[in-house]
Amino acid sequence: MARNKKNADGRYRYRVYIGKDANGAKRFKSFYGSTEREAKAAAAEYRAALGKGLDPEQSKATLGKLYDDLIAVKKAKGIGQKSLDRYADNRDNWGELKDMPAGELKAADFQKALNRLADWHDGKPPLSHFTLTNLRSSAKAAYDLAIPEIVLYNPITKVACPAGAPAEPREPITEEQQQWIRETPHRAQRAAMLLLYSGLRRGEATALTWADVDLDDATITVSKGYNFGGKKTKTTKTPAGTRVVSIPKVLVEYLKTQQDGCLYVLHNPKGERMTEQGWKQLWKSYMCDLNVKYGYDGKQNKNRPGGLPMVIDTFTPHQLRHTFCTLMYFAGVDVLTARDQMGHKDISVTLGIYTALDKKFKKKKINRLDAYLKKQSVG
Repeated sequence: MARNKKNADGRYRYRVYIGKDANGAKRFKSFYGSTEREAKAAAAEYRAALGKGLDPEQSKATLGKLYDDLIAVKKAKGIGQKSLDRYADNRDNWGELKDMPAGELKAADFQKALNRLADWHDGKPPLSHFTLTNLRSSAKAAYDLAIPEIVLYNPITKVACPAGAPAEPREPITEEQQQWIRETPHRAQRAAMLLLYSGLRRGEATALTWADVDLDDATITVSKGYNFGGKKTKTTKTPAGTRVVSIPKVLVEYLKTQQDGCLYVLHNPKGERMTEQGWKQLWKSYMCDLNVKYGYDGKQNKNRPGGLPMVIDTFTPHQLRHTFCTLMYFAGVDVLTARDQMGHKDISVTLGIYTALDKKFKKKKINRLDAYLKKQSVG
């Protein structure tokens, strides 16, 4: 470590030898400070990091490169393509920061970027708090992976996540779509009926065995889920996820017709547990068949050249879970019971759904009262 004279701008500089370049010339990295002690401390910290494995050749690696390294590790661990795409989206959401050297970015840079994304900018709406939190978490993971080979420390730990826009509520499917599920035979019908009338998460439904289903008592015992990335059974998402779900008669009667001797309630044509890709293919086929039947009155071929345009409102498996909670609201099920049925860790999640429904449907009830009073006054 070599000391240099005080610079013309008043700062002190210390240099650290980091090896030779391709031509054999010595290479140094400079550190600055307003005092000798400050510059020397910064240089000492860097030198210590070299001893722990910091690679000077990668010291200019960009934030985007850190994300690419993280994505490579996640892919090697077998996480799904949807999650990999989310990491890529997070990388791109940082805008110009992704092309800057990660080791030179400070907490203030990330804070400024998050604050900007939490508000209207360049004609784009603000991101939700959930998305912003996910963005911050992914950057933290990217930096953690890069220490100490590429960066010295993680600036994200000092960054606060702004509120952002309220998360958009997941809309339940309509009564007409519920009827489609009940009346349309398809290999996915069993999955759709199960999710719609039990509120199970997709991973919970994938791990469900017939031994967990008591049709006499009209209950389903949820004690495990399935990790699609790791391809293994896991404990439920939260301790609250372990529960006994009471199911309605419509599901009981349907499941009585579905017992097929397989271990799993939901399975592929070979009787094996559903995979991530299996779910995607199954659901795509399901939406295509519903589109033919209810969008084209069964008069078109879904396999026609170029594909058949989707004219119905499609829905996702998770929407069916949300719809189950909505059905409990309309049935007058109290929020505590609904929380237990859904397996929500925090009752505020259930309350959020119930409160949103209150705001939406109580207004309609008041409108009916207005119409009734107006009719009375006319009479």
